[in-house]
Amino acid sequence: MNHIGIMFNVRYLDPLRDGELVISFYKSLSRQSIRSRFLCMMNDVEECVKSLLSSKPIIYGVYSNDELIAVGEAYRVNNAYEIALAVKDEYQGRGIGKWLVGLMLKDLFNRGAVRVYAYMSLDNIKMVRISKYYGGKVLFNGDSYKVVFDSVNLRLEGIQQLSNIA
Repeated sequence: MNHIGIMFNVRYLDPLRDGELVISFYKSLSRQSIRSRFLCMMNDVEECVKSLLSSKPIIYGVYSNDELIAVGEAYRVNNAYEIALAVKDEYQGRGIGKWLVGLMLKDLFNRGAVRVYAYMSLDNIKMVRISKYYGGKVLFNGDSYKVVFDSVNLRLEGIQQLSNIA
């Protein structure tokens, strides 16, 4: 796929087989990107990511050439999913996060999700806008926002199917 001058593709990553790759990706991010992804500052990103990977989420890896430039994760809770994502600092602001959110939502609702949730910090205005773009309901949740996506309000026109995923 070509998006804003960047050629990239998306692949499913296996939490066990590709865990070290995902950990390396998160360790390469700035402290601000870590805070945006995990909603707090942390000293031991590796242990946190290992713990998350042990729950065997669906992981979407976005590559430009052979470089992992974004990671999306989906954690199943009954017939709903909680999603999270991060984009490498030097690739932020190019629409990759927006595209990845749409791709994840389409995939998860195709898998039978009734709802998809996301949490974000109050200062993450870009993700609030992206969430609204796709029909998410943004709720104030104390020190963060909780976004609820449901099939009634979802807007995914033009988002590709994941059958083309590597």
